[in-house]
Amino acid sequence: MLLGIALHAALSFSKVPWVVQDSQKDELFGLFFVAVHGFRMPLFFLVSGFFTAMLWRKRGLNALIKHRAKRILLPCLLGLITIIPAMAWVSGHANQAPATVDGSAQKSSPTLVDAIRKNDLDTIRSELKSGADANAQEPASGVTPLSWAALYGHAEAARLLVENGADLKGPNRDGARPLHAAAFLGRTEVVELLLEKGADISAKDQKGSTALDTTHADWNTAQFIAGILQLPALDRKEFVKGQRACRRLLGGESVDAEDESPATDALQEENEFHNLVLAYTKSMNGKTFQLTDGFHLVSTPVFHHLWFLWFLCWLVPIFAVYAWVANALTLKALPTWLILSPARFMWLLPLTLFLQLFMAAMIPGFGPDTSLGLIPQPHILLYYGLFFGFGALYFDCDDDGRLGRWWYLSLPLAVFIALPAGVAFSFVIPNRLLASVAQVVYVWAMTFGMIGLFRKFMNSENRTMRYISDSSYWLYVAHLPLVIFAQGLIRDWPVSPFIKFVLVCGTTTAILLLSYQTLVRYTWLGKLLNGLRTRPSADESPTSPA
Repeated sequence: MLLGIALHAALSFSKVPWVVQDSQKDELFGLFFVAVHGFRMPLFFLVSGFFTAMLWRKRGLNALIKHRAKRILLPCLLGLITIIPAMAWVSGHANQAPATVDGSAQKSSPTLVDAIRKNDLDTIRSELKSGADANAQEPASGVTPLSWAALYGHAEAARLLVENGADLKGPNRDGARPLHAAAFLGRTEVVELLLEKGADISAKDQKGSTALDTTHADWNTAQFIAGILQLPALDRKEFVKGQRACRRLLGGESVDAEDESPATDALQEENEFHNLVLAYTKSMNGKTFQLTDGFHLVSTPVFHHLWFLWFLCWLVPIFAVYAWVANALTLKALPTWLILSPARFMWLLPLTLFLQLFMAAMIPGFGPDTSLGLIPQPHILLYYGLFFGFGALYFDCDDDGRLGRWWYLSLPLAVFIALPAGVAFSFVIPNRLLASVAQVVYVWAMTFGMIGLFRKFMNSENRTMRYISDSSYWLYVAHLPLVIFAQGLIRDWPVSPFIKFVLVCGTTTAILLLSYQTLVRYTWLGKLLNGLRTRPSADESPTSPA
């Protein structure tokens, strides 16, 4: 949970697209992101499965279901109406800059932006004739009208804006130009229009990225940003196809005469498994799951960083079925050699690899995908379910320390061999199979290595660690609005990004710990998240358990 705070804090200092783009960057933050993302949540789900099994074995199935409904489902639903709206609001204001001398920031027209969102050309014409500024940044988002049209892919609206004075060079608050916005989401028609009107291909935003660079954004990032900006749900296949077409237009890929024919389409692969993956991906983002024109049950971001709670709301009932069957058959445990001996890799690695091959099916990436919609993508749910299930089976083994005992070998294997190989085969010399193999080795080596490391050095009672453990749930659930606010506050400081990173992490964690102590730990909210905690009496010693 604490690594999650550090991971999100690092994003504004990396080249990964994020809500706040800091003026100071360093490639090490991107490496830190992929290193943490590659194992953090799988390990979390393994731990969660372990304690789910423990609760079932000690208190029974009914108690487990009631406990998880109170500790997971209810906080998840409360977060949807509190934390997620707060994050969206902060995201919209994090980059907000003061008005210009001529007051142009105040001249932005909400009606114009709303008309662009709806692709209402008549209202756009009316607003422009009435004096609406075609170049004013919207105060909340810092996005210009032309960039809004580019993000939505409304080519005719973009043409109308350009013909009425919209500046092709007019930047958004983060320095990105309309061409960046169009290329980022693969809006091919808008890119063609902007290039036709003379947009500068070499222009860079505040993080030094060109429009061509933005076409390499991954699917999860695009989904997240689209959700923050409240754009309609993206179609994954169209998104990837659009990005590749934009790369060609921007000079990033060569175009042959047959390039657009179905037989040589860039999305096609010769092997049958990849075609199966593409067909599956298309089906998951097709009309089958379309609730309305603007809401897609699978791809529309709903839970954002609380998605892990929603996944547990699916995994716990699945576990309950297993527990019911195990109770009926009086099954106490599987053979321990399947879990504790090296034989576990004979089934863990192939299963994980199979699911990993569905990740980043059309866009290079490192680590597992994330599913933020109301319906989790099955391969992602199964991927995390594999770790959850292993954790549950591991509890029944009553292990005395065999799992993770080779941590001093598995951690170097993960960090110095699997991670560099995974990054290289994901981004430098792309090879999906080798990249997936490296990522699977990395995630399990890190998982078992971290278990062994902590068992070795943190295996005794510690009051401070107990407190941090109790508070971590609240810290992670509530951290993102504060992190984004802090990133926006310091984004223009001419200070080392490493100092800024420490400031963001330190101040955010300090505020959250203070809020936990004063507003959460001994209140109804703390009882909901962690169970009842009793305040220490005045005559208790400072070292006595609280």
